[in-house]
Amino acid sequence: MKRILWLIIGIVVGVYAVTRLKKRVQVLAPESMQESAAKLAAAVRHFGDQVREGMEEREAELRDSLGIDTNSAMPPAPPTTHPDTREDYR
Repeated sequence: MKRILWLIIGIVVGVYAVTRLKKRVQVLAPESMQESAAKLAAAVRHFGDQVREGMEEREAELRDSLGIDTNSAMPPAPPTTHPDTREDYR
């Protein structure tokens, strides 16, 4: 009777371990990692869009409160550079 009990316990532990390992392998699979990276990139893009939208709203509020006309006080265009040159943003 003891042997049957230990056999059943061993089978249950084995099935549990195999299912846990399959889930772990599925999470670490390249497709899953690529999907996670895509979700992260989308979240970062969404956050950036929200920040830009908030900045535009705040800028409009400040312009209204300070009485700055956006049509007549346009800042000068930045100087053009050669297309092969890039700025270093460090």
